[in-house]
Amino acid sequence: MWWAFQRAAILGDATNHVCHWESGGAGYINADVTVTLARLPIGYELGLRADNTIAADGISIGSATLYDRTGAVGTCVVTTLSNARRRIDFAATTAAALAGEPR
Repeated sequence: MWWAFQRAAILGDATNHVCHWESGGAGYINADVTVTLARLPIGYELGLRADNTIAADGISIGSATLYDRTGAVGTCVVTTLSNARRRIDFAATTAAALAGEPR
């Protein structure tokens, strides 16, 4: 069952993108992630649903519910910092650009 905890932790790291993704891409960077579980997930499939986002003065907090096919498993909360000047749009950015290679 070790994989159940690992999957939950990995998906918890995606909370920033679920809560803060905009049409122009990712506008915030992770500063802290907290994953709380009421129980271990059952099965391999997990989902993440954005619940709330609060932002002020360049700091944002996003919360999401982590669930499996039987229902809610826990909560993920991410504290982020504004990154508006260096927004990353994974759909429009090449791997070379993400690696910092010159054009």
